[in-house]
Amino acid sequence: MHSLRTRLTLWTSLGSAALLLAVIGLTYVAARQILLEKAREGVRAQAEQIAIGMERTFEAVAIAAGTLAEGVREAGHDRERLDGLLRTVVVADPNIVGAMLVLEPGALLAGGAGHTWYVRRQGDGTLYEQSMSERGYDYRSESWWHRTRNGKRPWWSEPYRSEATGGELFVTYNRPVWAVRGEQQDPVVGMVSVDVPVHWLRIGLGQELTGDLTRRILLSPERRFVVHPNPDLELQTTLDELVTQPAYGRLTSLVTALRAGEGAEATYRDPTTGANRLTLMRPLVDSGWTLGLSVSERLVLEELNDTTRAVALGSALAVLSLWLLMGITARRVTRPLGGLTESAGHFAAGEFDWPLPHTQRRDEVGVMARAFDHARSSIKQQMGEIEAMAAARQRLDSELAIARDIQLSMLPAPRRLQAGGAVVEVHGALEPAKAVGGDFYTFFERTPGSLWFVIGDVSDKGVPAALFMARTVTVLEAAARVGGQPDDALRVAARQLAEGNDACMFATVLCGVLDTATGALVLASAGHDAPALLRVVGGAAFIPLATGSALGLDSDGDYPLWRGTLAPGEALVAFTDGITEAFNDAHEAFGEARLLGALEPGRDAASQCAALVAGAHAHAAGAPQSDDITVLVIARAVAMHDDTHDPSDTRGGATTWTSA
Repeated sequence: MHSLRTRLTLWTSLGSAALLLAVIGLTYVAARQILLEKAREGVRAQAEQIAIGMERTFEAVAIAAGTLAEGVREAGHDRERLDGLLRTVVVADPNIVGAMLVLEPGALLAGGAGHTWYVRRQGDGTLYEQSMSERGYDYRSESWWHRTRNGKRPWWSEPYRSEATGGELFVTYNRPVWAVRGEQQDPVVGMVSVDVPVHWLRIGLGQELTGDLTRRILLSPERRFVVHPNPDLELQTTLDELVTQPAYGRLTSLVTALRAGEGAEATYRDPTTGANRLTLMRPLVDSGWTLGLSVSERLVLEELNDTTRAVALGSALAVLSLWLLMGITARRVTRPLGGLTESAGHFAAGEFDWPLPHTQRRDEVGVMARAFDHARSSIKQQMGEIEAMAAARQRLDSELAIARDIQLSMLPAPRRLQAGGAVVEVHGALEPAKAVGGDFYTFFERTPGSLWFVIGDVSDKGVPAALFMARTVTVLEAAARVGGQPDDALRVAARQLAEGNDACMFATVLCGVLDTATGALVLASAGHDAPALLRVVGGAAFIPLATGSALGLDSDGDYPLWRGTLAPGEALVAFTDGITEAFNDAHEAFGEARLLGALEPGRDAASQCAALVAGAHAHAAGAPQSDDITVLVIARAVAMHDDTHDPSDTRGGATTWTSA
């Protein structure tokens, strides 16, 4: 399996098989789309053809009913002529098996009696006639009478069977008869009804055709299945009810379209066969009935699938033949490479003087052999160079580790400053993203009771940032000790760092001074994030601190001062953007909201600092650290009696530094 010959044979065969499969697949997909589109076109054409015939049937019934209604007006109140009209309609149209006339008293003649008459053609061709009033049949109590009279428009009934129909399934076309003036705005004085057996609708639909791949469906005006290949649905279920079932949910668009009087198409998976079916619904104009056609994609694609399987089998035999031929050819081609492979194994073991065959050949094998021969002398030289580079890299790693230790040792240790009745705790944390970084912080007591502090972030990372950081810290400490306010120190540092800054590096810095006795706080920012102020009541919020330009960019910047008070129990939390921009695997930053949420009143400075760093790491959830993380917390509290105070400590007289 690892030999070149085997892989050449295998991958050539697999490549040929993949190419054949791709061609077969693409051909199948293209042919499938063409067949399905032709099937859709065929269904549309078939639906149009069937719809024309069905609409003619419905139209013929409507014309017969309309003719009967007009004839009723002309017949006046001559009952013989009225009954003769009914007989004529039934005899003239084979699709019509029954007709009914209802006229209210005085409908066509003032003072005239009403008239009800029904004519039906029986199975032997004879006519059955009967007056409904003589049977005690009161049409005024029937819903179809009220619908015709109040609706004042023709309508088709739902399928029904009764004793009068002899148990056969019928549908009825009902048309109102208006007053003598013949206007639809006139009162309805009667109605004519024409009965059509559902059997004739089935014939017009062509349901009895055999060998047809298309299912024929007929929906009543209430979208009830009157004709359907599944007898369990006929007259039992409506399309609206069917689409509520999960298996038919994709047919919901058909119901929406039919409610708007429009046709539509939909494809769904038939739960009984598991095949996709294309279904088309087309309203039959002015009748309220709907024609439906449905064809199975499986039947449409059956011949294509058989052809594709035959082609796939032939392709498999072709690939097998190719595999055998490639095996024979590859064996002859790769035999000289065996000797080179053996020599290469000895070279890998460090035996560079092992004999190398085929160096005199003039083909590709000879070129490879001579290349190996040339490589033997250079490999020894390269191995020596690699050993030297490894030693240099080890020295560099050692020097970076020492530089990291030196950088971290430059940071001041946590302190606890007691001045009169107040205690100030100062604690910082710094985690470089690389061996060394560009973040920094420092704090010192310039004069007794005056705590100066600085936190900053250099624009780069690694060794360049560490060097610029060291210079920035030195310049800031020197500028702060000269005197003045934080803005003075930032202006002095800005001028000095801008001089000779050919690398165009810069640092954002927050500089501040705290009166440890009174809590008076003064801050100035050189492009740095505003710190958070954590109060005893009201939680944490960012200080609205205006900022000037970063140090190193502008030698003549302006740094507005912010003045406030750090009351007992409150804490000032300064940080670099490595906290707020700690990203997790979803590229979501820790952000300012989570930073404020990680702060809790009552913690000491060390706990507050640790909780914030831990919150950022928890949010990152193991994602690589993208930037240096630095936090500086200054907490002020009411002083407790300290028995460890050293009376000999004369730094400031009224203040005492102790290790936190």
